[in-house]
Amino acid sequence: MFTNVRSRSLALAAVAVAVGLGSHQALANTGTAKAVILKAISLTEGTNLNFGTILPSASAGTVAVAAATGTATPTNVSLFGGAAAGSWSATGTANQNVTITLDSSPITLSTISGPAGTMTVDGFATDVVGQAKFDNTGNLAFHVGATLHVGANQQDGSYSGSYNVTVNY
Repeated sequence: MFTNVRSRSLALAAVAVAVGLGSHQALANTGTAKAVILKAISLTEGTNLNFGTILPSASAGTVAVAAATGTATPTNVSLFGGAAAGSWSATGTANQNVTITLDSSPITLSTISGPAGTMTVDGFATDVVGQAKFDNTGNLAFHVGATLHVGANQQDGSYSGSYNVTVNY
């Protein structure tokens, strides 16, 4: 009997010590909180997207301006020069990736001088290959090209319209 009482006392003492040790082994630690503040993006058009001086024909045609080269390719129209890809510059936080978004729907060019008329522009693209990214000084330069749709016997005059460019982190 004495052994049982003694065994029980030792067992209870061991449990008490184990419970006491558990609370003494708890550790406190700290975590780290962080934040990255990005510079607001500034976007500036340098050169207008220009489809040049065009002589329409009796058939509808197009003038496609390549973003990478600024080269204009006429189809069913005569082109007399002046075509250029739009040039853009953006500034932001150095070495940060960005997304460039252009109009995905056609835009309309309307006459600003001469008789009333309209043409559409679609197929907007940039010359950025791969992921767009600000360089190590926070600068990004790119060009925009697109395709102008010229109607059969298109009304003469100067045409203009606006397209959207968005640069976002």
